[in-house]
Amino acid sequence: MKPLNQPERRTRLWQFSLFYLLALLVPLGASYYLFSNSSIADENVRLKQEADRTHQEQALLVTRFDTLTQHLKRIDEIDARISRETYLTERSRLILNNQNNSNDIAVRLSELRNDTTQLRTAAHRLLARNVLRDFDFYRSTRNTIDVLRQDATRSLDGNTRCLEVKADLAGAKQEVMGLKAQVVQLQAALANSGRTPPPPPPTGGGNCDALKLQAALLRNQVDFAKADCLRQRALDRKKKSTERKKLLEDARAAFIQILQNPANDGMKQSIEQTLGPINVELGKEPGFFGFLRG
Repeated sequence: MKPLNQPERRTRLWQFSLFYLLALLVPLGASYYLFSNSSIADENVRLKQEADRTHQEQALLVTRFDTLTQHLKRIDEIDARISRETYLTERSRLILNNQNNSNDIAVRLSELRNDTTQLRTAAHRLLARNVLRDFDFYRSTRNTIDVLRQDATRSLDGNTRCLEVKADLAGAKQEVMGLKAQVVQLQAALANSGRTPPPPPPTGGGNCDALKLQAALLRNQVDFAKADCLRQRALDRKKKSTERKKLLEDARAAFIQILQNPANDGMKQSIEQTLGPINVELGKEPGFFGFLRG
């Protein structure tokens, strides 16, 4: 059985369908307008590129920092070995290895400084600059440590040399004393036998005088080594500094003290040649007849 209002129902259905289509067309049109705009896609591409660049910069910085950390670990390990090492040759080799590590750090810092100019992320640039600043401070402190260590090694070498010369001098003194005792015994034996002791050789020296000359030369060498240690320590200081001038004056006074009674002409010439640059730097010029001014 058919409804009586079928024409009205058909009309209402068409009206509802038309209204539904119109209502659906509005969001579909808006969606099409939004998603058809290329700015969103461009923004996604840009963000992806920035993310990739950030990952690349982070990987680069991590590699640089790891390399620097490895060099620092090697330097710390070598420093610990240097503090325990007693042989000068091995200490010198370890110090050279540390200098090579410091040079490698300088090269890596130069590379990091060049990379910093190409970093696009502000946080990465700030991090790299802070690391460069800290390492500049570290290198300055490290240079001071190396200078002090070289000074200590040089002083240790000078002290070792002085000890060796003193040992040689002590041995020469013992030989002189033994020869003197033998001479006294020989003179006593000749006196008891009624014979006159033979006069000393015309050369005025013999073995006894030669040993005395050797002992005097060894004393001069010990004093020369001490004065030369002062001169070397002065040369390690900054020019025109008060400490450098004081050490040079002490070294000059020590050399002049040896020059008052040199063992031979060779020692005298060595002292005069060494005093030349010291006098020039201190403004001390030779006085009349070759005597040095105070």
